[in-house]
Amino acid sequence: MKHNRKISRRLWLLAAGSAIAGVGYMLFEAQWLRLRTRRLELPGLPPELEGLTLLHVSDLHGGAFGPGGRAIAKLDRAARRASADLILYTGDMTDKRKDLRPFLPLLAEMHGGYGKFAVLGNHDHGLRKTVVQDLLRRITGRSRRGRMEIPREDLATTVSLNRELLSQAGIQLLENECSTIIVSGVKVQLCGLDDCQYGYADFEEAASQFESEAGLRILLTHSPDAARYVSPGDYDLALAGHTHGGQICLPHPTKGKILLSTSGSEFGAGMYYLNQVIMHVSPGVGTTLLPFRLLSRPEVTLLELHPLQ
Repeated sequence: MKHNRKISRRLWLLAAGSAIAGVGYMLFEAQWLRLRTRRLELPGLPPELEGLTLLHVSDLHGGAFGPGGRAIAKLDRAARRASADLILYTGDMTDKRKDLRPFLPLLAEMHGGYGKFAVLGNHDHGLRKTVVQDLLRRITGRSRRGRMEIPREDLATTVSLNRELLSQAGIQLLENECSTIIVSGVKVQLCGLDDCQYGYADFEEAASQFESEAGLRILLTHSPDAARYVSPGDYDLALAGHTHGGQICLPHPTKGKILLSTSGSEFGAGMYYLNQVIMHVSPGVGTTLLPFRLLSRPEVTLLELHPLQ
């Protein structure tokens, strides 16, 4: 009997120790930011844009509980290493409408040769992660553009404040609008959609600002599902975030890993092709709901553009 008790106690201690070690690792991974470089070949890319670099940053979730702030603190060093031509942020700069001001000095220190641009995500509007929408999608098998969740007057106040704060950091906020820059004599259009999942994206308004002579048109959107609703050929490249790459994933013998959450989207992280547009979905920098990451390191991605041979 005593022998059985000793075995039970050892098993309990082993299980407790393993649980503590697992939690410790997930806290560590949540701040283990990496800079990843991807070579991206785009059909029809003008030769003048060969080697153009984009630093894709998403889902900082500044102010969220947990160690994600340490990952954010490493952004400036990653940006200096990347030395990108453009820095592009795809939403959820803050967590549940937390104030962006504490992060302005860091964001201001990050420099892109041709500028910095951003769109808003659901958390920038004060909207939580779409767990319910994800559940409904799994039950019904359908995805929606979303619907309005907060009064328009609150939205206008939030957008106005974010636009001002981002401007102080040298970042231009694109709210269903396009901005054109000239790179090596070629027009490059950056078009940003407001949050798609909750119905604030205006696809037609953004499309009305297209310039036919643009050699490259890039879509910035928080939710990758926005790529479902664009017309084929509208954009050459789309950048999105929102999913955190699952944030907490489980190893699988054949699939590699199972993503526990994709925030209502079928896209996890990496490269996708949809409606004739190549899309990169970022795993993001911060965390939300839970302060952990597992098999989904926080990441900023340097995209090197080259013409498709």
